[in-house]
Amino acid sequence: MSHPSMARVAAASPQPATVWQMLPFCLRLPLRFGPLVFLGSLALAAVLASLVLGAFGLVFKGILIFLGLRYGFNMLELLSRGRFEGESPNFSVWGGSDRRPGKLALVLTLFIVLGGLLGNLVLDRRIANDTKTQDALVRIYEAQNAESLQVLRREHEALAAARAAAVAERERQRARQLAAAPAEGEDGAEGESAVELGPADLESEFTAHALPSREEMVQAARPQTFAAAWFSLLPAWYWLVAALTSLLLPAAALVIATEDAFFQSLNPLNVARFVGAMGAEYFTLWGLFLLIAGVRHAVLVMGTGWPTAVAFPIELTLATYLFWVLCALMGYALYRHHEALGHEVEFDFETQQRAGGVEAIARAGSTERALRAQQPTDPFERRVHELLADGKIDAAIDVVRDEMRYDRLDAPLNLRLHALLQRQGQREAILAHGPQLLRALARAERGKDLLAALQDLRKLDPSVELPDGVGTAAAAEAALAKGDASSATQLLKGFDKRWPQHPEAPRVYFLGARLMSEHGRDHDRAARLLQGLLARFPEHAVVAEAQQYLQVLERMRKPGAA
Repeated sequence: MSHPSMARVAAASPQPATVWQMLPFCLRLPLRFGPLVFLGSLALAAVLASLVLGAFGLVFKGILIFLGLRYGFNMLELLSRGRFEGESPNFSVWGGSDRRPGKLALVLTLFIVLGGLLGNLVLDRRIANDTKTQDALVRIYEAQNAESLQVLRREHEALAAARAAAVAERERQRARQLAAAPAEGEDGAEGESAVELGPADLESEFTAHALPSREEMVQAARPQTFAAAWFSLLPAWYWLVAALTSLLLPAAALVIATEDAFFQSLNPLNVARFVGAMGAEYFTLWGLFLLIAGVRHAVLVMGTGWPTAVAFPIELTLATYLFWVLCALMGYALYRHHEALGHEVEFDFETQQRAGGVEAIARAGSTERALRAQQPTDPFERRVHELLADGKIDAAIDVVRDEMRYDRLDAPLNLRLHALLQRQGQREAILAHGPQLLRALARAERGKDLLAALQDLRKLDPSVELPDGVGTAAAAEAALAKGDASSATQLLKGFDKRWPQHPEAPRVYFLGARLMSEHGRDHDRAARLLQGLLARFPEHAVVAEAQQYLQVLERMRKPGAA
């Protein structure tokens, strides 16, 4: 007894899009007219700050960043309440006091600083104890100083050769002196001093041009914090810790946005609360959070060395755009799970659907305008629309039945009634209305709708048939058009035996021949069926098409035909 009731509840409970499905909408949202004008204004102001404001430019840049963050928080708040236009008539950047951007910036700064400190501690310890890390730094040093090292090696080798030559010459002089047996005294001492002078000077030069030691290269190549090499040298467990810690970031941003509480945003238990409410979608939000932050960082690194008047406007525009996208995603996540989080919204899921969905709301500029745009102009349609909006399905059914009193086989009205009965979930009422629906669609030659209605009814009762075979040809043609040969065959099977004189018989025979040839590959039997059709119904409208088809089959049956 509870199944129809459950079906009605399921039909009346619209399921909103997932966070991932909303990503394209959120990517486009900052590019709408209002946000785009504001973003362009920030970019122009950034150029001004970089060019003409001098020392005050740094303060002004901070103000621009703050305004971009504040706009993003307003966008988050609007979407979290179900306002998918992304801006409202009451939206104001300048009014009131909003400390949320500063609090979020402080959270992100803490995360970055602590991550950098931990990374430096880990890297220093790894350099001291891991020879592989030292080898990597030596390779980095050699790659960065390849040209100077090559010059130093050449100088070092030249000095080594000169020193060796001087030592050899000194030995030769000493040998000659010993051979001449000079008298001991002052002259001998002076000769020896003169010989020693050259090698001693060369020894000093050789030492001054010595290659750097391994320890010196390791210390010189130690990367700066957050440099590319710094990231590459950290161990895997550091990244695991960083990833687990970063799980706090979406929760912290959501707490700051909704509660404006800095210290509460640092509570790790918030992650459990949001995961419990959002399930796997929290991790989707977390992944997008990291992805957007990573893209922003990569572009900022690419802009290193650019002129300030070029780099800062580009960096500000990109960072602000990506932050707005992230705010839109977080706002939608709050809206989607507002019931589990106890978050208040202005427009629920059903209202969103009645307004035409988030895209329609964004185009209209507000949910109210989107709802008005969905109101039909026809009095009958408007009456049904209003009843359905109030959840009065039975009353809407009565209105449709009353409208059908002038023509019970009106196809659009029968389709409307069928949809309402399905929404109501009453199996017996749907089946009772089935024959009338099928006759109405057959009379209107609406083959696709007829096939769909027949298949819907057969899901409830497999024994349902087309009344008196009416509409068989139209339904079979619709099945063939969408490549469903099985359904077409089932519709045509046994038709000629049950209704040999049926008005649709010629079309049925022609469709049967097509099925035999195109899907059964039985061209001979198809040709015989077409010959019988032409003999029995020479005046029927389908004859011309059947003759053409038969000519094609006969050419195929000739010996040597492809």
